[in-house]
Amino acid sequence: MSSEPSTEVYQQTMFVCMPLRLGVLLFAGFNLATSLMYCADKSYFEYAFRHFTGGYALSSRVAIGTVEVTGAAFGLLGVLGAWNCKPSYIQWFNGWQMMRMAAWLFMYYVDIPLVLHCEGWVDAVEAMTQKYGWNDILYQVAMSGHCSSDRNKFFVQSTVTFMVFSYIVLATSRYQDVLSRVPKHLLRVPKDLSTGIYYAHSMGERSYINGTYGATDDQILHDKPPCYEQA
Repeated sequence: MSSEPSTEVYQQTMFVCMPLRLGVLLFAGFNLATSLMYCADKSYFEYAFRHFTGGYALSSRVAIGTVEVTGAAFGLLGVLGAWNCKPSYIQWFNGWQMMRMAAWLFMYYVDIPLVLHCEGWVDAVEAMTQKYGWNDILYQVAMSGHCSSDRNKFFVQSTVTFMVFSYIVLATSRYQDVLSRVPKHLLRVPKDLSTGIYYAHSMGERSYINGTYGATDDQILHDKPPCYEQA
C-alpha cells in the first residue's frame, strides 16, 4: 500500500499541469486515431510521419506497420481503461506501448545507417544496392538533393517523439499504479482481538449465585449443596 493519502494520489499530473487520467485518456485516443489513419491510408501515413516514426527500410516499415495495426485494438483498450478506470485494460495498453518502443529501437538500428549514407544513392548506387538492397525512398531523396535536410528532420523529430512516448509509458505506469491502490477509507484494519484464554462472566450467572464459580465439576458433586436462608 502507498503511504500517500488517497486525495494526493488522485491529484497526480503529467506534463506539469494535465491530470494523469485525462492525459492517459487523450493519448490513448491519439494512438487510436493514428492507427485508424494508418489502416485507412497506409501510403499517406508513411509519407506524412516518416520523419517521426522512420520507415526508410522495408523491415522498419513492417515493424512500425505492425505496431500501428495492433494499436487500433490496444488504443481502444487504453481509452476504455482510462474512461472506466480499469487497471487490466491500462496494463494491456501500456504493454503495447512498451512493444512500440522496442519496435522503435529496431527502426533506429535499421534506418540510421541508411540515412547517414543517403548521398551514396547518387554517388555509388551499385555499391549501396549491393550492401543494403534497393531503396526507392532514399534514392528519390538523394536525387532531389534533400539528404541533409531529410536527415536532420528525421533525427530531431524522431528523437523528440521517442522521448515523448517514453514519458507517456512512465506516466501510464504511474496511472496503472494509482488504479491498483486501495483508498485508505476502504482499508480493512485487522481487529486486535485478545486470545481465547481470557473471557468474562456476568455476576448474575447461576454459578455466582450458587457460590460454585471457578469450581470443577468434581468439587461441585462432592460438596454439600448451598443453603439458602429463609426470609
